[in-house]
Amino acid sequence: MTMLAGQGRNTALPPIWPDDRYEVVCERDDPHGTTRDRYHFPQYAVHSARSLETAGLARRVRVFRLADDVVIYDRVNGIDLSPDEW
Repeated sequence: MTMLAGQGRNTALPPIWPDDRYEVVCERDDPHGTTRDRYHFPQYAVHSARSLETAGLARRVRVFRLADDVVIYDRVNGIDLSPDEW
């Protein structure tokens, strides 16, 4: 726990990073299995998903909005929401 400098009480500093709001689920061939990475900004999550597919590092990649579990990107199922829907 981080303490404020010069104070004698147990006051924790607020987190410097915002909560993660998007999750990239990457399904890979065995023995690698499935990986999950979280992002705060949707453009980074979608860019990561597309890059993994382009590089051939995954057989399926999906991006979920964590607040309501909506899939915003899944090329296999033809889901690619526009940025204003992220």
